[in-house]
Amino acid sequence: MIERPEGADRRTLRFLIMDSTPLSLLGCIGALDWLFLPGCPVMITDMVVTEVLREPGEGKDQRRGARDDIRAWMDRNRDRLTILVTPEGVRYEREMKLWELASKPEFLMPSWSDRGERSLLSAVQDLKQALARGEEIVVIVDDRDARDAVRAVRADLTMMGTRTFIRWMDEDFGAPGADTAWHAIRIATARKADDGDPEDPVFIRPWSV
Repeated sequence: MIERPEGADRRTLRFLIMDSTPLSLLGCIGALDWLFLPGCPVMITDMVVTEVLREPGEGKDQRRGARDDIRAWMDRNRDRLTILVTPEGVRYEREMKLWELASKPEFLMPSWSDRGERSLLSAVQDLKQALARGEEIVVIVDDRDARDAVRAVRADLTMMGTRTFIRWMDEDFGAPGADTAWHAIRIATARKADDGDPEDPVFIRPWSV
């Protein structure tokens, strides 16, 4: 599905999960291990980890089973995952600790609004500085606003949504069950899963306009 150069011209890949949706969708069909099939490092921003595991709040979809499965997967693979610390993640953790010390009054609970997007931008900028020459980040992201933010970053990035990632696993890696995985996800999510951007995958380069 993704045509890539061979030999000396082939780039080194890194996966970066910058949106909680891919973890939630892959987790609901037991396919999180597909992230390891290409054999490249898998990085997740700290705010994505927080979002995918946090209590959603009173009256919201509790999805406890899904959270427990993702937490167990992260525990099993802690040596294979890199959690990318972001300024926004550090700030949120500090606010949560202060809130807990204050006995968790509801009206002082730290707001989640817009934190994911700010964490995403700082993570990409930080990672750009650390990337060795010839490496390429594959950003797996479904959130439409987050995708718009990624498009604005001048770096060696390939961006794709969960559906495209699954198609890649089917066509290039022959992952068992990948050919019917999206249908299974649509059923599991009551057909609420976003079918994704028809332009996927999107290739972004430093000289992109």
